[in-house]
Amino acid sequence: MGLAFMTVMNFVNVVSRYCFTNSFSFTEEITVMAFVWVSMLGIAAGFKRCSHLGMSYFVEMFPRKMQAVMALFSMLCSVAMMLIMVDEGLVMVENQLLLGARTPALELPVVVQGLAIPVGGALIALRALSAGYGEFRRLYSKGPSEPMGGMTKCKE
Repeated sequence: MGLAFMTVMNFVNVVSRYCFTNSFSFTEEITVMAFVWVSMLGIAAGFKRCSHLGMSYFVEMFPRKMQAVMALFSMLCSVAMMLIMVDEGLVMVENQLLLGARTPALELPVVVQGLAIPVGGALIALRALSAGYGEFRRLYSKGPSEPMGGMTKCKE
């Protein structure tokens, strides 16, 4: 939905620029804001669906219990990174509020875009915790003698 919105906004701007020699500057602002929010929410959705890239070839060479430990380590690294991002994002938003920064064309507070970082980081951290814990439980509860083929990640 967000990608379709950004595509339409850019298309309108391009048509306006080439057909009427007049560019809508507000479409760029809206597109950038939408891109930041869609990116952050998309990352969180990717963690929810366990669809992020991983090093499965390397990880699957180890026994199940070690794979579970690696899943737990991966989750902890992801959450740590998101906590840093949330902290830095909050500092950024605080500075944007103190400066009263506004976008040039629409005069919207820049905080509208900046909040995507701490809000998205918090959602990503929650999804990473959930997916990592589920993957850890799935791998740790299965015995080492079970076949590796047909693994479905993040399923109970």
